[in-house]
Amino acid sequence: AEGPLAFNDVTGGEDVELNADDEGDETIAAPDAALETDRQLIYVADVRLVVNDFAAVEGKNGISQLIEKHGGHTADLTIDRDQGQARSGQWKARIPVKNYRVFLEELRELGVPEHFRETTEDVTAQYVDLDARIRNKKRLEERILTLLDRSAGKINELIEVERELGRVRGEIEQMQSMFRSLQSRIKMTTVTINAREERGYEPPQAPSFGSRIGKAWTNSVYGIGEGIKNLIVGLVGFIPWLIVIVPAFLLARFAWRRRRDD
Repeated sequence: AEGPLAFNDVTGGEDVELNADDEGDETIAAPDAALETDRQLIYVADVRLVVNDFAAVEGKNGISQLIEKHGGHTADLTIDRDQGQARSGQWKARIPVKNYRVFLEELRELGVPEHFRETTEDVTAQYVDLDARIRNKKRLEERILTLLDRSAGKINELIEVERELGRVRGEIEQMQSMFRSLQSRIKMTTVTINAREERGYEPPQAPSFGSRIGKAWTNSVYGIGEGIKNLIVGLVGFIPWLIVIVPAFLLARFAWRRRRDD
């Protein structure tokens, strides 16, 4: 974001008091015009590459070097070299948003993109709200410091004010930590890259009309062939039954005719 949030001066008068209303003051002033127009977005991308030679993407001109070239860094790296299997690896990279698109274009040159997914989260409201709360807490901190400088109260009252000052400063530090984390996620895109080795890989193509006809013909011929094979197998399986049934039938017929003739 460009431009801070504008707040009014909170120490205008000579008399400065800290009361219960000041302690819980979370009123958010109107944001700067720049924050009203600039969107704060977090990008997360997932890329799966199929490479012909894994050594190429793992080597000196590979993915790790491409990440560094575009001002990023590798947050996590896993390489799988199981014996007898195609090699694969996963890189979890943090890339500056300004170089994100160019990085993706050059990444595609290392292999065939098998899958790409990008999610975008709009955190503008969270960004503005957190920034405003930090500024309001700092304003409260200044009022407490002014009260300490001008106060001539009792020791126990001063201790209580200092305790309140410590609490406010702790909240400021916590919110600043959250704000820095949010800024980091906005400025640096997280890209997860999975690369696997497959020799001679060709991406699937949408079937044409001719290829669809050819595939239908092939499937039909294959179906007929399989049907004939199944019929032959069935007949072969029925032969043992014929060997048993036919003699038994002939014997029974012969016995019946003898009894009739007698």
